[in-house]
Amino acid sequence: MPFNDLREFIALLQDKKELLRVRKPVDIKFELSAYIRKTSDRRGPAILFDNVKGFDFPVLGGVFATRERAFLALECTSQNYVEKFLSALERLVPPRLVSTGPCKDVIHKGKDVDLTLFPVPIFSEKDPGPFITLGLAISKDPETGRKNTSIYRLQVKGKNRLGIMAQQLLRQLSKAEAKGKGLPVAIVIGTDPVLALATQWQAPYGTDEMELAGALRGEAVEVVKAETVDLEVPATAEIVIEGTILPHVREEEGPFGEVSGYYTPAHPKPVIEVSAITHRKNPIYQAALTGMPTTENHVLKQIPLEATYYWELKRQHPGVTAVHFPSAGTVGFIVVIAMKQAQESEARNVIATMLGSRRNKIIIVVDDDVDIYDMEKVLWAVATRCQPDEDVVIFPRLTASKMDPSVRKLGVGAGLGIDATTPFGQPFPEVVKVPGVDDVLLDET
Repeated sequence: MPFNDLREFIALLQDKKELLRVRKPVDIKFELSAYIRKTSDRRGPAILFDNVKGFDFPVLGGVFATRERAFLALECTSQNYVEKFLSALERLVPPRLVSTGPCKDVIHKGKDVDLTLFPVPIFSEKDPGPFITLGLAISKDPETGRKNTSIYRLQVKGKNRLGIMAQQLLRQLSKAEAKGKGLPVAIVIGTDPVLALATQWQAPYGTDEMELAGALRGEAVEVVKAETVDLEVPATAEIVIEGTILPHVREEEGPFGEVSGYYTPAHPKPVIEVSAITHRKNPIYQAALTGMPTTENHVLKQIPLEATYYWELKRQHPGVTAVHFPSAGTVGFIVVIAMKQAQESEARNVIATMLGSRRNKIIIVVDDDVDIYDMEKVLWAVATRCQPDEDVVIFPRLTASKMDPSVRKLGVGAGLGIDATTPFGQPFPEVVKVPGVDDVLLDET
């Protein structure tokens, strides 16, 4: 059965001993993030902070700090998560509109709007203030009406003002600005965790990620009408922030410790003027750490991204068997692909396809006998199955990620392809194997 809300998932984490409750007072400045950093480094439990200094509401963090908890949210395993996404992509389920929901328990409008009531953390040493890092931003195209849901960082700039880093929203915003209007938006915090995972699917423009969430859940996401903007929001969300991205207004936003493990510098960014905040009684604020890999923002992006690219590659290259975006590649700079070649140089065709994608910098292709989720095994394949003069391809002057600190010319980088497969149709030494390993159980008692 799908989770009705975040609280049902918290209850499951507690039952599975995947939740730590911290009852001592903690500070929003660095202390919350220090705990989440520690549990991420140790692959430890999610953390529920019951006592945040100066605030009435608890904070939940570290939910996506391990892949295993993401699989718990999706009700799947490491063996079948790709199949679950692929099945969902074939049968999207539109949201279901209901009259009301718990997210309307408390409603603040006008002068009552106050973002500072919520325990939004200050994560990293040079962050200029609190950032909302796990807010699902819902908006729609001013021309087509098609909805989009994604996660963007949001800097709290005052009681009713947010700075937003939102590259994917710029297309919608520019259409609204061309008409002299702002872009309505709703920021949703604290939902069934499947919704957050669904937003990271690299969907074609105009696809409603809430429909994918419905398919992954096996049941439509229930939504309600927002109070002050023409949008629908998840009915069981903990907190909903409604507002408008102001037309032709840009203010300094950042710096911020990003998914690359480096600070991104401050730049003028769009601004949201908040018109309403609704929330449940005693809402739970959900935070997500980002920064040096591995953090929960890496895991949150990894799993949907792997399913996305497997889906796209498999249609062109049937020999592809698995795709992995290791956290060390900051979820995009490195991708490892396993495949079973049917003809010579097929691995190079896969590399060429991936270099045509905007996200990829280093592509490693290995045979399907290599565990691509174990980077030791991947590097072993590179060391023993690749000759640099024959099996490495460098492609100059590609569009580069703005998150890549090594880029020397803005927006322009290069791609590296490594064919670490054994030579097709040619003899190659046999891999050493020890019989019976799978049957051995190590019992310390």
